[in-house]
Amino acid sequence: MMKKRNFIILVTLCILVFGAIIATNMLAEPSLSQAVSESEEQNDISAANQQLEEPDETLSPAEPEKEPFKVVIDPGHGGEDPGAEGASGSYEKDFTLAVSLKVARLLEDVPEVEAHLTRDKDIFLSSETRDRPNFANELEADLFISIHANTFADPTVTGTETFYYHDNSLGLATIIHRHVAQATGFRDRGVTQENFFVLRDTTMPAALLEIGYLTNPEDERVMLTETFQQSVAEAIVEGIKEYLGL
Repeated sequence: MMKKRNFIILVTLCILVFGAIIATNMLAEPSLSQAVSESEEQNDISAANQQLEEPDETLSPAEPEKEPFKVVIDPGHGGEDPGAEGASGSYEKDFTLAVSLKVARLLEDVPEVEAHLTRDKDIFLSSETRDRPNFANELEADLFISIHANTFADPTVTGTETFYYHDNSLGLATIIHRHVAQATGFRDRGVTQENFFVLRDTTMPAALLEIGYLTNPEDERVMLTETFQQSVAEAIVEGIKEYLGL
């Protein structure tokens, strides 16, 4: 009888021990459904990180940055070549340089345009060696604009005139002339085709602007003012921007 009771006690203790072991393992290990859920969550996180790290091949590649338009501004005459002499004794070379420098400064604020001057001081550029058109051609410029002031024996003659030579320059000459003629307020003498070497020998669209007549005393007085020159410079820049579609 004693042996039977001891056997029952022993069996009971074994059952309790095994039950405790099983309960401990159930608490320590996640359920199958929990393990599957955690695995799926890890997979989602990994996929999301991979999408962030890898570029989307469906996106279009960035367009290459466009090179700025090269615009040559040519102040007429210079150095030993003074150009026209005004009614008060002023020189065309000084007027053209003053306006051209203002145009170049204004173009600095146009990021799509790169301005180049054939001269930025009072120096002589030879017409025999074609310094001006050669400068623009070697630069592979997109536009060439030569700035001048006119002269005539009759001091009452007035007006703004623009010249071109090649057919592909007519559009540029027409657009810039419209802006400049409006800015000067002088008589509009129109756009004319002319065989000037700076227009003929350049390989890009080119225009030559005769802003006004320095030999007209009233026109000269206005043309030598800072206000007038700034207004003309702004008009030239607006014409350039319109022609280039900026």
